[in-house]
Amino acid sequence: MARFMRYYSNLCWGLIAYLFSLVGTLLLASEPTRRWAMLLLIGTAVLAVLIWGRQEWIPAFTSHTITQTPTSWRSRSSYLFGVLGALLIALTGDFCYFASPNETFVGFVGLVLLALLCRTVNLSSFPDNIYPDEIMTGTVAAQSYINHAALGPSVFSTLWSGIDLPALWFWIVSRFLEVGGNTLATLRLPAALFGAATVLPLYGLIRGTWGRYAAIVGTAILAFSASNIHYSRLALNNITTEFFWAACFFFLIRSLRSRRPLDWALAGLSAGLSEYFYYGTRLLPFVVILFICYILVFHWKQARLCLSSFLLLAGSYLVGFGPLLVHFIRHPNLYFGRGASLLIWSPHIPTSFEDLDKTWKRISPVICENLLGISSHSSQDIIYYAPLLLPAEAALLVLGFSLLLWHWRHPAAFLMLISGLGALLIGGTFVAYPNSTPPLINHWTPAFPAFYVALAVPIGAFATATKVELPTKLHWVLPATLAICLSLLGWSNLSFYFHRYYADPASLRSRAYRSAQQNYEIQTAQSRYQASLGPGYHVFTIGQRSPAYDPATTQYLLANPQWTPLNNPPNELTSIAAGNKGLAFLFFPGNEQYRELVHKLYPGGVDGEVRTVRGKHLFYTYVLSPAQAEAVHK
Repeated sequence: MARFMRYYSNLCWGLIAYLFSLVGTLLLASEPTRRWAMLLLIGTAVLAVLIWGRQEWIPAFTSHTITQTPTSWRSRSSYLFGVLGALLIALTGDFCYFASPNETFVGFVGLVLLALLCRTVNLSSFPDNIYPDEIMTGTVAAQSYINHAALGPSVFSTLWSGIDLPALWFWIVSRFLEVGGNTLATLRLPAALFGAATVLPLYGLIRGTWGRYAAIVGTAILAFSASNIHYSRLALNNITTEFFWAACFFFLIRSLRSRRPLDWALAGLSAGLSEYFYYGTRLLPFVVILFICYILVFHWKQARLCLSSFLLLAGSYLVGFGPLLVHFIRHPNLYFGRGASLLIWSPHIPTSFEDLDKTWKRISPVICENLLGISSHSSQDIIYYAPLLLPAEAALLVLGFSLLLWHWRHPAAFLMLISGLGALLIGGTFVAYPNSTPPLINHWTPAFPAFYVALAVPIGAFATATKVELPTKLHWVLPATLAICLSLLGWSNLSFYFHRYYADPASLRSRAYRSAQQNYEIQTAQSRYQASLGPGYHVFTIGQRSPAYDPATTQYLLANPQWTPLNNPPNELTSIAAGNKGLAFLFFPGNEQYRELVHKLYPGGVDGEVRTVRGKHLFYTYVLSPAQAEAVHK
């Protein structure tokens, strides 16, 4: 009876903490109630610590002393030279670690498949909006490695003048385009695979400290999270960062426990390889250095046994970074140049109260908007048009963050805190584009692993406390309950993204960004409409004031599209040459008066209209099939 009482007590207090957090999260959306919401969330965080704060996590260090045998330099060198090939082998071998027990393995494989399907199914159609940088990525990749007469630029260099991204990403994209063809789905596929692959290291990272229930929850939320799916379905390399950071953290935490040189080498290698992708990863070396300093200060007894391993970590990082590091040394302005050029505030230590007040007034509004961007405010990065998390997920984040903060002396908790807060502070707060407003969630991708860990921690704590009190014959209650909750949460995310999500210019506070998105919306609509007609149609836009047409975008949706602007319709309409293709005429606002003339010259067609998802009119259409067009010309 006492065990049941403790079980129901844990259950009730856990539900109360979550409901309070959920109410506070919902109240954040309204400015008049925001102050009360913050007080409620702070109280909820304290309650979470009172409920689960005494719970012991899986230790980060081994409980027994390991005697290290002397290792020759030749032996250590073998790790450095063989570490590139060992990465793939180790990730495959770690399935044994991920898959314990067998029941978890089945669920884990299901999550991998879910993540893969959510990111690869119908890539051309979702998201509907086509971001210009996606097309530019394909253009740079094709010009550098497909259309180039020679071998192309070195992968240990940078491409895209003014952007200067590492060339390896464009080489990878070019290989996909060569094999899969010049389609939007192929262009987006590399990022989708990186996004799906993140479930592997993330599961291992959470499993090693917070248990398998927490690992399943954190990995499941990553697999079906609308924001993660979205950034994984774009031909941008932002999402690659979460994969390499999660891999680095997984091996780094595991190396403290195992003390195996291979784990240290793989942690460094993951960090080094991440340098070949998104800018945000340039924060990772500082995160790792701060983490090592923390280990040396607060866990010196264990750190003494790892001093040589720290050197191996640094050496393997340099091996992973490799020749690209030489390129950045030769061009010192490239590594931090872009980030430094976009800083909203010059980093310095305030030297007076006036300076401190000025600094706080500059930064605090951005921090507030970023916090609201987690659950209430839509991203303003003109890439994603929704908050980072659904309210039900954000409520878990409050509880998880409080537990991570309470257990900061645990190395895994400290690593998640500095990586998540560091990415939000540097990329999310200090770095911004001209004319942009926060939150810019595309800058948050390095912090994604920390977010999913924080979401998983309270579930792990609740599951551990509950399982102890339940009789063995009732242990099925907990996994069944979690399965139902995760199914509902997954359905909410997938239903939102694939049925209700769209790029909404009205959600953008920046006038310049709103105008730009309206142009992208029209260009995408033209390209998608032409692709829907198929290759058997020649498309004409009627009138001088028609919006710009983007043939590069259309070419990723339709091979060899035919499009012609008719700026002087009365004269040019009569000179359309006969052919074996159908005719499609587009009439944008201000050119509707030419519809009657087109009907008169080309009778028998079908009128239509193209609207946005939210019902806004874009343009009218008039289409003649190939047979109708041929009859008119006769």
